[in-house]
Amino acid sequence: MIVRDTVAALKRLAGEKPEFRLSELQTDPGEGESLERLAGEVRPHLDDLGLTLRPAGDDYVIGHRPAGPLTVGDAGRDRQLAFFEKPEVPDYVQRLVESHVEKKTGKPWDDQVVLDRMANAILAQKSRYWKERPVSYRKAYPVLGYLAYHAPVYLVQFEHIFWQVISRGLAKPHMRILDLGTGPGVVPLAVIDLLGRIGSGTAEVYAVERSEEHLEAYNALVPAAAAAQGNAVQVHKPIRADIGALDPGDLPDRIDLMVFSNVLNELRHLDTDRRADLVAGLAERLAPDGTIIVVEPADLANSTAMRRTVRAIADRGLAVHSPCSFIRGTACNPARCWTFEQKGDIRPTRLMERLAEGKDGYRFVNVDIKYSSAFLRKDAKTQHAYRVPPGAKFARLSHLRRHRDKKINAVAALMSGNLGDRRTKVYKVCDGTARDPVYAVVPATLRGTNRDALEGLAYGDILRLYGVLVRFNKDHDAYNLVVLPGTRIEPVGCPGGAGSETMST
Repeated sequence: MIVRDTVAALKRLAGEKPEFRLSELQTDPGEGESLERLAGEVRPHLDDLGLTLRPAGDDYVIGHRPAGPLTVGDAGRDRQLAFFEKPEVPDYVQRLVESHVEKKTGKPWDDQVVLDRMANAILAQKSRYWKERPVSYRKAYPVLGYLAYHAPVYLVQFEHIFWQVISRGLAKPHMRILDLGTGPGVVPLAVIDLLGRIGSGTAEVYAVERSEEHLEAYNALVPAAAAAQGNAVQVHKPIRADIGALDPGDLPDRIDLMVFSNVLNELRHLDTDRRADLVAGLAERLAPDGTIIVVEPADLANSTAMRRTVRAIADRGLAVHSPCSFIRGTACNPARCWTFEQKGDIRPTRLMERLAEGKDGYRFVNVDIKYSSAFLRKDAKTQHAYRVPPGAKFARLSHLRRHRDKKINAVAALMSGNLGDRRTKVYKVCDGTARDPVYAVVPATLRGTNRDALEGLAYGDILRLYGVLVRFNKDHDAYNLVVLPGTRIEPVGCPGGAGSETMST
């Protein structure tokens, strides 16, 4: 009866005011009725009522959830883009990590004994990774090593990904986020930092992790970071569980963003279909317009395994939003699909710099951001709706063997940054039909505007290529579309993009 009366009062106040204090719902404040307890009573009803709850000093503010996607003001956008120009782990996060190291070891964070033990843990992790063996985080130093070596890059990396979510209109003014296999909370830290910097949006963060040591680090870092950034992000107590044994019913529902960051590759005991079943099952907890993000390392084995898993997830009813576009309306063959994004290097943290002062210091510097990712949606929304029109005279990439050493027209999505060097530029492209990899190649001898025509384009952008030369690279069993002085390159949507089409499909 008490809860029913509270919900009724909540509805009444929401109908009368655009915003009000939780304390206005207190019936007997003099009797010591706890606001924390009252907040716990109303939270399960907020989504259905379209309301939000955020801390405000000793009280809470309840407001109406704004309609439409999250919008970012010019000042907030400029601050975030400036961060990406010179990315580094924020000082307040570095200090939290250093404090956690000191608490766990009982020594200064830069004590040489501490650094040596962290260095040994990092070397052991790297060795097991490259041998494709599982890494254990049951003891303190493996987690401290992770915080020193992996976490800085992963934090900035997820800021890039979360910024894509916002920029593509997939973020809501208030987000319910679930991070599966959160480790020490790198994804929540990225969300907290980004929302704090742009000054727009709020979020509730839920997390699942099985390692007790990781959870201890999470509890030391994430709530404190949220407080440092103004409590725009509400941090819920993480769930201790193995994601491979989760019952979806044990998780919060109506999740707007579900994240698997560097997690699925660690489930080596599961084959592709079982990994896909796992993700599809947990997707039951998504909101109708929710997004799943899968992120994996950019190396060949993990990147291609991720593409196979994403393809299998799509077969279970979820839609691939990006980067794949399926512009031919066909299901692709991901067996040799090695694609990844690359962003600007981060600045080493203080902890990383101290580790690098020792013997073979370069082995402890991890600053380059390369990752493979995919967005999946429950509502079939995709980044690009473009499909090659019936009868359009562009060669399918699966038919390139017919056109060796000839000039053709083609249309494809750009699936990588420059994989070559400054002289010979190489870009992975895909139209969803080819079994063998296909690359757009800008040769070292090319001069003129075409030399830089593919630079500055976004991962997943769709291009029309007129007059490219088909070459077969027998060393890599792949095809190259060589850009010539007379080649015309047009992103889809440019004026005059239809062009002259001379090659039949």
